[in-house]
Amino acid sequence: MKQRHDRCGPGNWKTSSQMIAVYILAVLVPLVIIGSYLISTVSSSQRRYYSDMLEMNNAGVQQTLYEITYQIFTASESIVYNDGLIEFLNGEYENEQDMIVAASKTTLLDKYAARYAGIDQITVYVDRDDMVNYGQFSKVTDEIRESDWYRTASEQYRPFWLAYESSDRRNSNKNWNLILVRKMVLVGGEREAVIMIKVRDSYLASRLGNSSYTTLVYVGDGPAAFSTALSLYGTETGLDIDYEADDYRYTGQTVFNGRRSLVCVNSLRLSRFSNRLYLVTYDTEALYNISRIVRTNYLILAVALALPLAIIIWFTRRFARQVGTLRDEMRKASRGEYNSMSDRLYGSEELADAFSDLQKMVSDIQRMEAEQYEAMIRNQNIINDQQKIEFKMLSSQINPHFLYNTLETIRMKALAAGDAEVANATKLLGKSMRYVLENTGTRDTTLQKELEHLNVYLQIQQMRFGDRIGYSIVIPDGLEASEYKMLPLLLQPVAENAIVHGLEGRESGGLVVIHAYTAAAEGAADILRIDISDNGSGIDPDELEDLNKRLGNYREDDRTSSIGLYNINRRIKLSYGEAYGVSVASTKGEGTTVSVSIPALRLKPGTEDSEGSKS
Repeated sequence: MKQRHDRCGPGNWKTSSQMIAVYILAVLVPLVIIGSYLISTVSSSQRRYYSDMLEMNNAGVQQTLYEITYQIFTASESIVYNDGLIEFLNGEYENEQDMIVAASKTTLLDKYAARYAGIDQITVYVDRDDMVNYGQFSKVTDEIRESDWYRTASEQYRPFWLAYESSDRRNSNKNWNLILVRKMVLVGGEREAVIMIKVRDSYLASRLGNSSYTTLVYVGDGPAAFSTALSLYGTETGLDIDYEADDYRYTGQTVFNGRRSLVCVNSLRLSRFSNRLYLVTYDTEALYNISRIVRTNYLILAVALALPLAIIIWFTRRFARQVGTLRDEMRKASRGEYNSMSDRLYGSEELADAFSDLQKMVSDIQRMEAEQYEAMIRNQNIINDQQKIEFKMLSSQINPHFLYNTLETIRMKALAAGDAEVANATKLLGKSMRYVLENTGTRDTTLQKELEHLNVYLQIQQMRFGDRIGYSIVIPDGLEASEYKMLPLLLQPVAENAIVHGLEGRESGGLVVIHAYTAAAEGAADILRIDISDNGSGIDPDELEDLNKRLGNYREDDRTSSIGLYNINRRIKLSYGEAYGVSVASTKGEGTTVSVSIPALRLKPGTEDSEGSKS
């Protein structure tokens, strides 16, 4: 008995699908394109607006910070060159009481601290044995002398800014301040003094914090010396800032405190300072506001799309009764009963067109099935041809043992003919080729085997060039080369580079030295280092700098000799990590040293090292 379908059956859905397709083409696609364009335009406009506002605020804060820092620098100029202060610091005193009396009469620091609202405290650290701590004068202790900021100030006369962390005596909290540090010139004596001017944090907050933005001030790549949010003092930027750029500016999107935000970064550098300040401003509300506007617009667009869709669905339900015959024909097509389908469908012109489309689809399916069958046959023929080619390639390959046996036969014939040099050369060549073939595709070998292979290679080169090239392999006492494992085929290309390029201009007396040793690394495992040095003509400083850069970022259009060193450096970093690799040092006219650094990995007890592990 033929099953009867109601209007909500699959046949009705097929008709409605056609109507929905019309809706998609006529309404949905144009409306989505136009609506998305308008929403994107609004979003971009809003993003530009918020970015411009953020940049304007950052520029204003930058100008304010410049004024504050310049005022403090001007005050420091007057302090460090004050004759009275220098006379006090250079003076000779019979006892501590005399020094205290002289210090109490030196009121210059108090005057400047009171005159400039931005100055919180001025401290002068004096490096003299009889100095007493009084007021704003402090004796340089061993702890202060070993601090980074004091060593930096002692080594230069240019002032610099410092993000300084100090403990609050009233509690255990840590306080961060923006500090100006500079060395004082004490004429006529060997004593040294360093002045430290602490910027008043509340003054910075009143001048830089009058906005809804979050503002931070960083000294170089160090922590935040100031922030409008107390919880962000001493934090790192978390941004990829180019600290080498003279005038760094950046505006973009980032994640700040777990929230998508706009950020604006500007560098501030006074010409007389040795470091830069970086001003970072965040707008945590901009992207949220833009997202809210975009969501509202998309909601309006969704309503505009849903209303016509509801009307089309209502219309297609009325059309359902007219698709019964077409539904039966479609079921025949779905079962593959193409021969039993009718040649023509009577009904509305729209349904007749749909039936014609169905017939075309059936024709295309039949054609595609025929083409697929032909493609399967062609594919099988290709597979058969590939198997024949692979069989021929396998059949034509040279057995490595045949190669070794042939070289051994040549060596024996040379010995029989009394030519020991040819016999020795053939033996060395065979050993070198055996090592290369056996280690191609392996993951590791031992340092001893790598050095043995290098020794064989250098013997061959020495036979070629005679007195022009000499070599030595240096291994310190206590270093068991057989206990350390490493990537195979690392050292021979470096030695070849030393001979081909390092000793290129030498007619005689060339020397290649291979020095293998271990070195301790701070906070990491020990390093196994192999230095391969030559006494060639060396490399110019500019060329050496460019060569070391190319080792980490090789260019496809580069056809220089550094490609071999680049490949070795890349292998090491991929296998052991970015902490290891190849570096080049050279002195013009004296020679070049290529250093290969890898982790000092020892073989586990009982490990077989006769064959490398396959990768």
